[in-house]
Amino acid sequence: MNNELVYILFGILALIIAYLLGRLHNKRSENIPTDLIDLYKGVQDLPTRVLQTIQGSINPQKGKMAELLTYAELRYDYDRIVPLGWPIDFVGIKNNERIDFIEVKSGNFPTLTEEEKHIKNLIQTGRVHFRLIKVSEEEVHRLVSARKEE
Repeated sequence: MNNELVYILFGILALIIAYLLGRLHNKRSENIPTDLIDLYKGVQDLPTRVLQTIQGSINPQKGKMAELLTYAELRYDYDRIVPLGWPIDFVGIKNNERIDFIEVKSGNFPTLTEEEKHIKNLIQTGRVHFRLIKVSEEEVHRLVSARKEE
């Protein structure tokens, strides 16, 4: 699904570029931009909504890259890093010291989603617990047997 969205957005970007090149080609030679600054100014005139759509497809990729780079740096701060993905990016475990919930944001104005804000509030108010669930060997065997019969 994510790859389909990227292909669609790149398709839209290609159509916009083709449109702009077509417009430039139909103009008289004195109106054709001769450098990248004029082309940049032309792109700035695109509708804001189109630019937001293109930027929206780029930002998740930047975010994933930021998470990967952060993971590489966090390895030295913690004994164990557990990638979660969503809604929190990582859990960092520093033995005998602490457990941290880690959210990575990229860009100039990092903002938490409503769900991330809610989780942050739960952690800050101390509503975090350790839960142990015991499953008997008999239950595991029954589950495995049922799956084999399917």
